[in-house]
Amino acid sequence: MVHALLASVAMMSALPMPGEAETKRFNDSFERAEALYSKGEYGAAIALFRDADRMKVTPEVAFDLARSFEKLGDVEFATLYDRLYLQRAPDASDAREIITRVDRTLSREEDDGRSLLEVFAPGALSLTIAGRHFPAPPAAMFLAPGEYVVEGEFGRGTKRQTVQVKLGQVTTVWFEPVRPPLVAATVSAEPAAVDVVKPATPVAGPSGTRIASFIAMGLGAAALGTGLVMGALASSDATRSADRALTVREAREAAAASNGKATVANVLFIAGGVAAATGGALFVISMPEPGMKADEATR
Repeated sequence: MVHALLASVAMMSALPMPGEAETKRFNDSFERAEALYSKGEYGAAIALFRDADRMKVTPEVAFDLARSFEKLGDVEFATLYDRLYLQRAPDASDAREIITRVDRTLSREEDDGRSLLEVFAPGALSLTIAGRHFPAPPAAMFLAPGEYVVEGEFGRGTKRQTVQVKLGQVTTVWFEPVRPPLVAATVSAEPAAVDVVKPATPVAGPSGTRIASFIAMGLGAAALGTGLVMGALASSDATRSADRALTVREAREAAAASNGKATVANVLFIAGGVAAATGGALFVISMPEPGMKADEATR
């Protein structure tokens, strides 16, 4: 059903798909970042690696980000990206070595009475946790057990969420983008703004454009609703993958399931928003102009 829905929305909205231009931008950022890393300019390399990571999710970028932060002595982000690397490449030849490094770090922090908090928010402009500001997501902190407020700045406003950090557990939080309206505000008008005159002759049925607008808005609403469900399932799988009671295999399977569902959710959010906007535009276009006769409006 999801595949059919995406196909229908794509036909109406003609969403641009990643192509040669996007691949070239990814390769340029990745190669420049590697050059900076080799020169010891780790901060500049991190900025470009993160740009590449936003364009394309790969194990290599996560690994390079972990090593860059490690060079800067940032154990929190090095651990976060090592964990991402393991999720993206669970069968990598060096997976056992990375697992040992992560477990050693988490155990050391646990002995000091702290646990890792990871916050992922692809749609956020910035994050603030326990008074520490992160100019861009994701965020990582080792914190003492307790309750903390995670604040994310999104394009449509600020979102806050209270999280509980427990000793001996990695807490992973996924911030959802602020849900957009299902239909553009310009689609409907206040009743007082429209002068309705009952026609003297029977009114013909709705035009093809008007029907198409209803279909587009319905598909948009369905895609957004399904996207919310998939996002919730992805968040649940991500939380489950951090459960230390699971075996390594079970944790990897949960992480892989979370990544897959998160990807589907993001595609559905984009497709649903475009479909809803397309339906709203078609609705407005199909409205009769002032002074137009009823039969003319439905031709």
